[in-house]
Amino acid sequence: MSLPHMLVETQSWLLQQPPPDGDGLIPEPGIQAPPGAPAIQSVVNILRWIAGVSIMGLFFGGIVAATAGRLWDHHGSGRLGARMIVGSLALALLFGIGYTVVNQFASSGGA
Repeated sequence: MSLPHMLVETQSWLLQQPPPDGDGLIPEPGIQAPPGAPAIQSVVNILRWIAGVSIMGLFFGGIVAATAGRLWDHHGSGRLGARMIVGSLALALLFGIGYTVVNQFASSGGA
């Protein structure tokens, strides 16, 4: 008998044996937070806050750049400000969608 054949036979024999508790069912452990979960949540909340403030800063910076570019007839600054405003709106949309998707995955993870 070759070694690979013997390993396959041993594995199949072990899988057919009932578990030590005797009822034949594998117990399902309860849901438990990993160690350090509050620290991880606080870091994630800080990063979310920084991202939200950055998006708002980009939006208001775009308003300032677009206004200054239009007032002093500097078309490059005006176009850059308009791009910053549109970019901040797109980022805010992605930020909101990402938060919703992550919450949906987290709430359906236990099912």
